[in-house]
Amino acid sequence: MKKIWFIGFLVIMVLVSGCTSAPETAPQQKATPPQQTTPVPPMKADVRIEDFMFFPPELVIAKGGTVTWSNKDTYLHTVTSGDFDSGTLTQGQSFSHTFNEAGTYDYWCKNHASMRAKIVVK
Repeated sequence: MKKIWFIGFLVIMVLVSGCTSAPETAPQQKATPPQQTTPVPPMKADVRIEDFMFFPPELVIAKGGTVTWSNKDTYLHTVTSGDFDSGTLTQGQSFSHTFNEAGTYDYWCKNHASMRAKIVVK
């Protein structure tokens, strides 16, 4: 009977010692959050005029950057804003404008009122 008590006592001691001791670990360092970088807007961008739409309908470009619009449509279109006007573009013609001031520039086609888009200059 003493032998059973002794074995039981040893089992309990092993279990208790296993539960109370913490494993050794290396000191934890605080993780540095990843730095978020804002993508740099491009200095050049292209806009297609096709199917009575400007593609893309919104574009971000860097200050001092140039946008070139190309008429891929069979219809006559314009690229018109309060700050610039391409005049009439026939199929295959292009127009470029350099944006020297930051801001948002809404533009449209004089011939087709539903054709609207914007350039955001950062």
